[in-house]
Amino acid sequence: MQKPYGTYAFGVGQASIGYHPRKHLSPLLDFSPLRMHSNDWTRELTERQREVLTIVVENKVYRNRDSRIPELAAQMGIAPAAVAKHLLEIEKNALLLVMVSPSEQGKRIYERLQFEPRLERQTSEALDAQKIAILRFLRDHPDATTTEVSEELELSDYTTVNGLRVLNAIALISKQRGPALRRGVPPYVYRLTAHGLDVASRHG
Repeated sequence: MQKPYGTYAFGVGQASIGYHPRKHLSPLLDFSPLRMHSNDWTRELTERQREVLTIVVENKVYRNRDSRIPELAAQMGIAPAAVAKHLLEIEKNALLLVMVSPSEQGKRIYERLQFEPRLERQTSEALDAQKIAILRFLRDHPDATTTEVSEELELSDYTTVNGLRVLNAIALISKQRGPALRRGVPPYVYRLTAHGLDVASRHG
């Protein structure tokens, strides 16, 4: 008759007095491939990678700031591309996190890229032969007044004013007060923006 006994977590039975239980040993799992000693991580790194890691950690721990690739490159005397390569190699070993953030200039470029399709559509819808003629004239005669545009292109005052207003609204031209030639308020003068110059060039 089998004697009763309690079972513990490690798998060894505790028998009653006078009974000698058989030990039930669970096989040990080998986790060695999943664990790596710090010395093993060190051996995985090159001298340059150790130097990069040291600077990055010290900047964060002791100076409370993130490291920038150009700064690391200047401090180590190597190319920024080489620093980026070292960082990516170190990240493979999970020793640091490489995070990318846009600069202020990058944000502005993004906004421009988002705005350009709409701007191109507005430009194509707004342009006609008269407005293209105004663009060409302002390309060759920057800082021209409304009167000069009207007289040179033989357009009515209404057509000229309306054309300049539309071109200014879609950012093809800019306007500002011209120099004072006589008493009174100086007239507005018009010139092409960079985008307006590009559009004028595309239309001859």
